[in-house]
Amino acid sequence: MKQMKKGIALLCLMALTIGFMVSCSKMDVGYLRTTGASFAPDSLNAFHNIDPTSDRAINKLPFVSTRIQGVAGTNPVNFELAGVKADRQENVQLFMNLYKEGKISVTGGLIVVTLEAAQKLPNGRYRLSLKVYNEDHETVLDDVFKVVVTDDELVID
Repeated sequence: MKQMKKGIALLCLMALTIGFMVSCSKMDVGYLRTTGASFAPDSLNAFHNIDPTSDRAINKLPFVSTRIQGVAGTNPVNFELAGVKADRQENVQLFMNLYKEGKISVTGGLIVVTLEAAQKLPNGRYRLSLKVYNEDHETVLDDVFKVVVTDDELVID
């Protein structure tokens, strides 16, 4: 009888342990907060015609945005281009192809447009959506940034 009670107790303990193990689900690692995430300013001007004597032309410096603000999370926090909107679909395709070729990039919360990409893009406004993610979290920031492509640099007197 005593032996039987021990066996039943051991069986119950094993069932309870298995039940706890099965009921546990994988906990998400870390956190990601993007509420209020934005760029200041929220646009980047890229030009076809730049001053050939400028540092940008001589050193082939790209057009670079400010870093996105309001993103916090468990490192590493990654950024990638989620989508583009433009007036014409072929402009969207060209923009995405330049992104895939590495001539436009989203690196560490910065938007980088090379001189070569600026030369190839038609004049217009390109609204970008970014995917922000880390190990177990992700969000898409819709229309969070604009790239404005024009022929000539703005002259500020």
